[in-house]
Amino acid sequence: MNGGAAHGSPAGQEPPAPGGQSHNRISGGTFHAPVLQAGTVYVTPPPEVDWPVVVGDVPAAAGAFQPRAAVRERVEAARTGRGTAVPTQVLTGGGGVGKTQLAADIARDALAAGVEVLVWAPARDPLTVLRLYAEAAALVRAPGVSGAAGRTEPDARRFLAWLSGTGRRWLVVLDDVADFGPDGPLWPGSSRHGNGRVLATTRQRGAHASGGGRVLVPVDAYGPAEARAYLAERLAGAGLPHLLDGGADALAAELGRLPLALGHAAAYLVNRQLGCSAYLELFRERTRPLEGVLPPDADTERYGRPVTGALLLALDAAQRTEPRGLAAPAVRLAALLDPDGHPRALWTTSAVREHLARQRAAAAPDGADSAPAPAPAPAGGGGGPDRAAGRRRWWPGRRARAALPPVPPPAGPPPVSADEALAVLSVLHAYHLVSVPAAAAPHREVTVHALTARAARDTDPDGWESRLAVAFALYELWPAEEHADHRLSASLRSNTSVLEEHLGADRQYFPVFVLHGRVGISLLHAGLHAAAVAHWTGAVAGLSAGAVPEGDPEWIAARHHLAAALELAGDPGRAVDVSMETARVAAERYGPDDGQTLSVLDVLGTSLLAAGRSAEAVVLREHLLSRHEALFGPDDPRTLGARNNLAVAHDRSGRHDRALELWERVATGLAVEEAEDAAADTPRSLTLRLNLAVTHSRQGRPEQALVLGERVLAASARLLGEDHPDTLTARAALADFHAAAGREAEAAAARAGLLADAERVLGPDHPDTLTVRGDLAVSYRRTGRTAEAVALAERVLRVRLRTLGPAHPDTLLTAGNLVNCYAQQGRTGRALRLAEWVLPVKRRVLGEGHVGTVTGRHAVAVLRVRRGRTLLAADPARAAADAAAALAVLGPAAGPAVDDHDLLRGAAAELLDRARAAAEPPGAP
Repeated sequence: MNGGAAHGSPAGQEPPAPGGQSHNRISGGTFHAPVLQAGTVYVTPPPEVDWPVVVGDVPAAAGAFQPRAAVRERVEAARTGRGTAVPTQVLTGGGGVGKTQLAADIARDALAAGVEVLVWAPARDPLTVLRLYAEAAALVRAPGVSGAAGRTEPDARRFLAWLSGTGRRWLVVLDDVADFGPDGPLWPGSSRHGNGRVLATTRQRGAHASGGGRVLVPVDAYGPAEARAYLAERLAGAGLPHLLDGGADALAAELGRLPLALGHAAAYLVNRQLGCSAYLELFRERTRPLEGVLPPDADTERYGRPVTGALLLALDAAQRTEPRGLAAPAVRLAALLDPDGHPRALWTTSAVREHLARQRAAAAPDGADSAPAPAPAPAGGGGGPDRAAGRRRWWPGRRARAALPPVPPPAGPPPVSADEALAVLSVLHAYHLVSVPAAAAPHREVTVHALTARAARDTDPDGWESRLAVAFALYELWPAEEHADHRLSASLRSNTSVLEEHLGADRQYFPVFVLHGRVGISLLHAGLHAAAVAHWTGAVAGLSAGAVPEGDPEWIAARHHLAAALELAGDPGRAVDVSMETARVAAERYGPDDGQTLSVLDVLGTSLLAAGRSAEAVVLREHLLSRHEALFGPDDPRTLGARNNLAVAHDRSGRHDRALELWERVATGLAVEEAEDAAADTPRSLTLRLNLAVTHSRQGRPEQALVLGERVLAASARLLGEDHPDTLTARAALADFHAAAGREAEAAAARAGLLADAERVLGPDHPDTLTVRGDLAVSYRRTGRTAEAVALAERVLRVRLRTLGPAHPDTLLTAGNLVNCYAQQGRTGRALRLAEWVLPVKRRVLGEGHVGTVTGRHAVAVLRVRRGRTLLAADPARAAADAAAALAVLGPAAGPAVDDHDLLRGAAAELLDRARAAAEPPGAP
């Protein structure tokens, strides 16, 4: 343009006034407004945008990164069907599960697939998000962007508007969103061309996180295979693959397979060249804080914070969420419980609510909600045990003050309601500090990651207060009757065990030692006999180490329960020894009629029976019944139990008539008791009713026995569970009733199913399992499955010879059954050898008149006659010897147990005559 000449003004515009100013604006290389100038103007157009545009620092891939294929599939599935709304997926999970690394991997893949705009924004600070949006707006040349200072938010909004209309593919990643409300970061709203998406990460999973069309994608820790693959790749990459030893899987499990923790642990292994097993031992030392075994200097992947801080990062926000001030003390309580789950009902106990109230008051910044300070301790006095333990618990005044008016007790902190306690659980769940899944197992509704729990314990300033609150809460929640809810009892047992681990030596204090006893009794009720033996053995050793004096009630109770556990676990010999010593001490200390003494003697009677010492058991239980009748009366429930136990002893001793007489009296007393108590289904009443059913069966009333047995079995399964030993006993009795009714096929089917469950629950060599296997052998023999019967009976005899010895009544019974199996199989010689081996033992152990001895003599006679008949033609001398032996073993009378005694004796005499005749030489007179 040549200067000096004025060319016409554009239409609609006046030329500038002389001496006035001309305002020019250049936008995109185009002049706007009047132009008055001279010379030549050169305009340089802005540079082209350098696609793709990447704003923000995408984290580098961590070493040995695992692709998380299952989570990636869920992310991709959440992108479909969004129309013009921006597909927005929110990776939600607790601290350290790898959300950021997963989002970064998705971002890198998006760039590789052709995304032209990528914004990575740390979203915990909304201002940082605005700044990055504004920077992106300038780089993509969004219309109207000034780039001037102070114009960050308008420029950021112009960038979102540009995203909405652009045809270019884009991805915005908002990492670690802490606030989904109006004070949080700006979110892209739409994509008219459907070519944009938003990916976010957060620790939250509440309604705000899933609002606004966002789709939550849960991210959890690694699976077992991913965790092992990570350790293998990480250690191999460091040139130290040998550090991946046999402890790798256990180490990963101990770390909860948390990617952040695995990264720190792997760095620790590399830096110190320590194998997985050795590091696992180090990690399991409870006295070490978490940062001692996962130190900050092991952050080789530049996560930027120690493990403890990462795990508890959301705790401050949770503490500020209503109900305020409860999240921190609540997560510290959860940290003391089983990571695999504790009852939701625990949070409504008075112990938990009182603890939360005290902690909230103590943490109040202005002290407005705090309880008044306690009065000074009396001069010259210590503070008492509560003061020494640091417990902030108010007690009524214990001494009056002369010449002073009574002082009212100080007001406690404002209470925490049950609704508030449950509400704080929801807050912790929303921030991924605990998990309260909708479809949780009963009484396992609240779970916490093991490392989150450890971090919370490490940062608990009132650790003893928290432990005490949990102990009181578990004690408060424990049901009075174990059978009321066996799943609750199982959960309480596991949670108590975890609490005891954290308490260490402090477990000896109240109420923890009481809880320890409840666990042991619960194990007995649950039929977990081996675990009960281990528990009570440890308890007895602990009491001895703690110098608890002999005869102390706690000493007696522990040894009493140990004896019961030993007997139930199949070790009656040790049970007898423990019971005898305990009974002696109890009688000397408290007297022969004290409840503790009677209870120990009852266990001794059961142990004597199990050890095969039935005569001693009868004498002892006769004594116990007489003492119960004298102390409590003939119809007291405790007396009914003693009478039932005596009946069992007589039955095991072969005195069936006396046993039936006692059981009938028990049945009469039980009928009176049930008439007075409509809710009579208790483990004790079920045992008595099952014995009544046995009485019906023994007296030839099998149908009544079956009906009552079915009722007992159904009630036992409902109260105690399908796998409880009492339920298995009811199933065994019901099979017996089928056999007594002549339904051998039904009995065999029932026993076969029961054997499989008994082997699974009790173990293959447990005494009750051996009994079921022996009974099944009898059923198989009676139904013609002789080979299977022989195999089962031989197995039972081998185990009983090894564990009980040849003189135990159960061993003798098994040998008799095997004799019958061999005889039915046609193996007469083998059957005879076994029968003649066992008969002298029966005579010595059981006595000549015992039914087992009588049937043993009968079996030998039958087998001698049978073999003699087969030898008669070929070897009449041996046949005669068999016949004579049969007559000798039978004797003049076999007793009431063998009805065909005379017939058998006649057959032996006939065989003897024929054998002698055949043995005489021809022509003899």
